[in-house]
Amino acid sequence: MDRTSGMPVTRLVFSLMQADLRNVTRDGLLALLILAPLLIALLFRFAIPDDATLAEMVRSYPQLAFLVSARGPVLMSIIISMSPGLIGAVYGLLLVDERDERTLASLRVMPLSFAHYLTARMATPCVLSILMTIAAYPVAGLAPLPLTTVALIAVVGATTVPVSTLAIVAFAPNKVAALAIMRVVNALLALPILAYFATPAQEMLAWPVPSFWQMKALWLAVDDRPFFWALMLMPALNVPLTLWLYQRFAQRSET
Repeated sequence: MDRTSGMPVTRLVFSLMQADLRNVTRDGLLALLILAPLLIALLFRFAIPDDATLAEMVRSYPQLAFLVSARGPVLMSIIISMSPGLIGAVYGLLLVDERDERTLASLRVMPLSFAHYLTARMATPCVLSILMTIAAYPVAGLAPLPLTTVALIAVVGATTVPVSTLAIVAFAPNKVAALAIMRVVNALLALPILAYFATPAQEMLAWPVPSFWQMKALWLAVDDRPFFWALMLMPALNVPLTLWLYQRFAQRSET
């Protein structure tokens, strides 16, 4: 039981999930952001040349031959890093609205722990991130991997969701600033894609970014190499980052 008038934790989580889904579906922009990984997967499926076509296109340019082998891992990296970043940002925008409306401040006088409330709120975006990543994989038709491997990468990748969410509410004074921070956060999460083409020494520059280790795990899995060690470095970075952002957010929500 949580400290919520005897309400079971599972019932609290499902109630918050239902309310959040209603709020998201009412806003066309937020709903589009959540569906963006699927839309990008469709774009990759039908607008990006397949390996055979791409090989034919670059045949006269030997220096570009590396694009053929890079096509699948790089494009799939975009999809797996997009889901937690965008969906986390959507919930960051929702929390900014609630903070501005003083809804979050009112929780201070309720028997519900603020930390427990926020943890429950993270359930919906984490589940959506996992589902969108898994669904986008067969749609894109890239980097052939067992679905269980993709699911594992998606589950661990969901640890980025609270980082993306809290980065927005911890630093954005209003919704306009929140939109700007959302762009910065998602750009940072996507930037490690460049490490695919980097030397081992250059790759070290991407190590502090949690999404790099999710991408690294994908690249290793595509090459049929052990990848679990790389995947575990992602929550090792995300958990302390989440705790630090939460402390900053909790302090700001009190004012």
